[in-house]
This record gives sequence, C-alpha cells and structure tokens, in this order.
Amino acid sequence: MPELQRKKLAIIDGKSVFYRGYYAMPNLTTKDGTPTGGVYGFCAMALELIKRLKPDYVCVAWDKPKTNIRRRLAIYPDYKAGRKPAPPDFYTQIPILHEVLEAFNWPLYELDDYEADDIMHSMAIKAHAHGLETMLITSDLDALQSLDEHTHLYALKKGLTNIERFDPKAFEEKYGIRVNQFLDSKALKGDGSDNIPGVPGIGEKTAAQLLQEYGTLDGIYENLALIKHTTAQKLEAGKESAYMSREVAQLYDDAPIELDLEQMDVNKLDVDALAAILKRLEFRTLLRNLPEGMQAKNTDSIAPSESTYDFKIPQVVHIKSEKDLKNVKLEGDVVLHARSAGKHGKNPTILLISDEHTCYTIDLRTFNLQPPTLQLPTAVIGHDLKNSFKILLELGVELPRVSHDTLVASFIINSLRREQ
Repeated sequence: MPELQRKKLAIIDGKSVFYRGYYAMPNLTTKDGTPTGGVYGFCAMALELIKRLKPDYVCVAWDKPKTNIRRRLAIYPDYKAGRKPAPPDFYTQIPILHEVLEAFNWPLYELDDYEADDIMHSMAIKAHAHGLETMLITSDLDALQSLDEHTHLYALKKGLTNIERFDPKAFEEKYGIRVNQFLDSKALKGDGSDNIPGVPGIGEKTAAQLLQEYGTLDGIYENLALIKHTTAQKLEAGKESAYMSREVAQLYDDAPIELDLEQMDVNKLDVDALAAILKRLEFRTLLRNLPEGMQAKNTDSIAPSESTYDFKIPQVVHIKSEKDLKNVKLEGDVVLHARSAGKHGKNPTILLISDEHTCYTIDLRTFNLQPPTLQLPTAVIGHDLKNSFKILLELGVELPRVSHDTLVASFIINSLRREQ
C-alpha cells in the first residue's frame, strides 16, 4: 500500500530570514518613519514559501539574545568572535516582527544555551518521530546536519528570491559527501562565518576527498600514515582544533521544547487581526496577496475596492517639423517618455508627451530639436523619469518637476519584485 501523505511542518529560522529582509530592504519605512524593511522582507519571504510549500503547521525558531551561545563559548571562547553588531534600526524592528508573528499565530521558540538551528534540529527530530514532513527555512547551512528522508532544507541565498532546496540526494550531489559526513567536513575545513577554525590549510575540496577515502574524522586520523605527507602534517598539527571544531559545530538535539501541533496549526489564526496589523504597517501588497486561508472576509476598508474607469484613448499626433511644435497644447496631467539609442541619453530617438486628450510623438531623428521651441509643463508623470531626464539634458531642455514616477511607485508598493 502507498504511504499516506504526511502532514507538513515548516520551521522558520526567524532571525536568519529577518536578516535577509533587513538587508534586502534597508530603507523601507512607514509614513511616520518607522523602519519596517526587515519585517516586510521576513513576511514576504515567509508568505511566498507558505504559498509554495503549503504547510499544515508553522513555527519560528529564534536566537535568544546574549544567552544562546553560552554552551559553545564554554568550549571555544572565540566562537562567532568579530561579528559586527547590526545597526540600531535592526533591533527596533524585532518587537514589531514579534507582533506580526502573533498575528500569524506562528509560535516563536527561544531558549537559553540553544541557537535557532539547535531548536530547529531538535524540533525536526520530534517531527520525524511524529510522522511529519519537515521543511527548514534558513540561510544557515549548519542546518544541513538535520537532513533526512523527511526533513528538507530551503536555503535562502542572495536576497529573498534565490532559494536552494536540499534533501539528502541534492546534498550529496553538491558536496560529494553524505549528510552524516557534513559535521566532520566542518571539523576539517572550519567555518569562517562562525569563526570556527577547523584544521589550518585544509579546505572544502581536501576535506571532501579525505572523507570519501576514510569515511569519518576518526578514520582520517587513524590512517595518517597513508595520507600525503604535507596534508598529514597539517592534520597532525590541527588535530586538537579539528575535534574542538567538531564539538562546537555539532547541533544540539536536546532542546527542551514540545511538538505542540495545535499551537502551530496554520488554520487557527485571526484573519481580521492579521489584516489589521498589515494595514497598520502599510504592507498593502502583502495584504492583497495573502495565501488562501489567511485573507480577511471583509477587506473593503483595508484594500482599495475594484472600480470601473472610463479610459479614453488619446489622439496621436506626429510632430514632423519645428513649426508643428507650435501646435502642441497640453492640459492637466502630462505624461513624458523619451528614448535614446545610446547610453545616458546619448543619440535621442523619440520623445512622447501626452495629456488626457492628445499624445504628441516627436521623432528626434528627423530634425534637430531646439530647446526654446519645446515648452514642457512645470511637472510631469512618467515611468523611470530619470532615464527620460537624461535625454532632456542631452537636448538642452530645462527639466520639469516630477509629479509621479510609476517605477518608483512600483518599488514602494512591492520592493521585492525583480525584473524578469
């Protein structure tokens, strides 16, 4: 009989995802100046994965400030030494994120002496025993130690849109070793991001080759006589460091947490409370694109209602000579768009100016446009006006004021969107 489909648990490395959001969107604020980039980035990333992975349960693991690495510091006092503290507005956003997590009804777990990946690892073991499919969402590759047939890692790479999925097979194909050799690999090559020394002079490639040949860290040290002399010397000199690094890098599996699936149930949330906080934080795009089951039933007061507009297509008039410019008459809002064949506005090719009634097209290749003959309004609307203004500067035309730029507006509405 086929195996029954397992229910899914998503465990989010909270601070790891928050870091990604913060540095992807460092300048995002609400109208009153409250910084929200990290919170927005976290929500956008998490919600995208929720849509894609469709978990039944979600929880968040967090690094408890000041106490989470005490056990590892006792083993190696320089563990994570040299890390620069985040800017102040990073920390001011964390209480806001905790509010959002409460609204999502995603429980947050933080413990003395356990880092977020220890909590994730411990939870994944309990979830496996409970028959769940577990999805670890993090940028910390230490969590690769947790991989098994039913525990997979979704590694955040650059920005918020580049995600790499790991299961045991994908891991072996990428690194050339088995999952149960990953820790010994770190013991040999070290980890610069956590200031774990490993064996000086042994890199990732050599570590993989040694483990392919001798299986384990113990197996390597039991066979030093068979290893190339220069490599064996490095291993002998760094033996104490290797075993210390292994102890520091190993994830703890004994975090004192319970697998409370009722508390993690994605269906048990107050959709109206969630909508209210997203509205307060001005996350309108997220609000409109919440996954099914998270959407408030009545969002009339939250999101703009759909209306019908009577758009009229303006008449197109081609300007073919200097004297035709005298016929250009513009009223109300004016849209401007210009193109050039060269970079930075060089070799202008076309200029479009339009109001509600008439769109004037000026082929700049057919005649030389003299600045006094073109009178632009004091303010214009456009898309990527900076590019059009470069062309106006090339033409010697005085620049108007920007009334509205849809490219800038698009970034403000959804800063995570990328050109395809």
